[in-house]
Amino acid sequence: MKLIITGVGVVSAAGRGLVPLLGLLDAGGDAFADAPPYPGEGLSRPRCAPVAGLERQRPAETLLLDAAGQALAQAGLDGVPVGAGLIIGTSSGNISGPWERWHRGELAGQPVSEQGCGRDAPTLALAAALGLEGPCATISVACASGTAAFASAACWLEEGLAPMVLVGGVDALSLYIHAGFNGLGALSLHGGRPFHPQRDGLTLGEGAAVLVLEPAAAAGARGATALAQLLGTGLAADATHISAPHRGGRGAAAAMAAALEDAGLEAGAVDMVSLHGTGTVFNDAMEAHAMRRVFGDRAVAFHGVKHAIGHTLGAAGAIEAAVLVGALQRGVQPPAPAVIAEDLPFMPPPVPAPRPSVALSSSSAFGGSNAALILGLPQSPAPARRPAVATRVVARAELALPSGSIDWNQLWPDSPERFKRLNRYVRTGMVVLQRLFAQLGQPPPVDTGLVLASPANCRGVDLRYHQRLVERGAAQASRLDFVYTVPGAPAAEAAILWDLRGPPVVLVAPMDRAEQEAARLIRRGRATRLVALGLDAPAQDRPAVATACLLERA
Repeated sequence: MKLIITGVGVVSAAGRGLVPLLGLLDAGGDAFADAPPYPGEGLSRPRCAPVAGLERQRPAETLLLDAAGQALAQAGLDGVPVGAGLIIGTSSGNISGPWERWHRGELAGQPVSEQGCGRDAPTLALAAALGLEGPCATISVACASGTAAFASAACWLEEGLAPMVLVGGVDALSLYIHAGFNGLGALSLHGGRPFHPQRDGLTLGEGAAVLVLEPAAAAGARGATALAQLLGTGLAADATHISAPHRGGRGAAAAMAAALEDAGLEAGAVDMVSLHGTGTVFNDAMEAHAMRRVFGDRAVAFHGVKHAIGHTLGAAGAIEAAVLVGALQRGVQPPAPAVIAEDLPFMPPPVPAPRPSVALSSSSAFGGSNAALILGLPQSPAPARRPAVATRVVARAELALPSGSIDWNQLWPDSPERFKRLNRYVRTGMVVLQRLFAQLGQPPPVDTGLVLASPANCRGVDLRYHQRLVERGAAQASRLDFVYTVPGAPAAEAAILWDLRGPPVVLVAPMDRAEQEAARLIRRGRATRLVALGLDAPAQDRPAVATACLLERA
């Protein structure tokens, strides 16, 4: 099945639409501001890239609705077809704005409803606004979310779950996010300069992008214009560290290689690469090593966007995919970095950059999640897809815990020292996985991935982290808690402990969605075997439940 993109919508600090963003990149400029759009007391690095004039009541929803409207208009659609699907990647969703206000009210003794404040709330708001009746999901693998969403979107279309899928990403700036990165020492003082000799960190941004993805045959039947073709996707885990990348780029290179395999292409076919390019010392070095692993000594043109519009977190991959579509359409690549540090083992990009025809985008994230996608010109041959395969469940385990204190030593007597430092949400997931692997007699092979679905995800850590932020100020935000305000933390810790480097997927969804999505990814050839983990451990004062199973090709 040939999958094409027929509509693109973007909102970023560069402005509304793709044209101002491409113009900003061409000019080598940036859209940074010296102060954030919220009180910034206690932030030693306040510089960021806000969207001008964005309302702050429900900013992520506003961004996403705007981007979706643009995409549908370009695709020639007044509405969405019956059964159309929606999958959005995000790090924070409505944590930024609505949830912050809700929790401040709770702490001040002025409780209001928490309804519509979760990470999946922008996705659900867009689905309601469009009257969508097809499959709907929120992917949250931190800063790789916007790229990872394309893998599930492609599988949905191949399985016939939807005639069309709107796929994208969104994140809004907030003190919740800003204080966390500030406390980690990850922010640049002057503005992110990816791959530069004096790079000193990232600069936060905000934005959204939505792309209309549909089978070429259906798009042609309604007279839609094909903008680009989705050729392949790939996912992989570092299995190394909760917040730092594998120094040699192992996971990022594996995701790129998986995308190439999915597309049926050799690395030599790629003539344009969009890198994650955060501007931190370790991330930029990791990406340089990953590029050498994949492309060897071949000089490949590459670029990034975060030096211009900041790091838009879960929206980054979707925005970068939109930039690739624009570059393919106009036949001109965004400029490569003006200066590249000598300590980064990049091959110098070719000058001038070639007219692009096959483009690869790479994203990496907290928890060691990596995602990649490959886009091509609309007239590119469609990749050959393998027939769907059957799946089977090898083993199952489950766990139910009461509210209140838990004797974790009794649940896992010989647990590793690292386990003792983890929070309730992560521990619950780890214990049920330990039970699953005990049935197997050993952990599964290294190419095993993990699909996690959780309705409340890391709510308990969100509450603790934000309470300290409110009570002590931004300068005292907990670095440790912030790192674990990632819904995929249980999957990341499991990957580290048991060396699971296969595809990581995290859904903000009911627990049973984990097994459904894992089976689909295996059926459509995106994984050989996956652990499906359903987990709900919302807070200390509530019961926790977890289920796990190992699926593989039958």
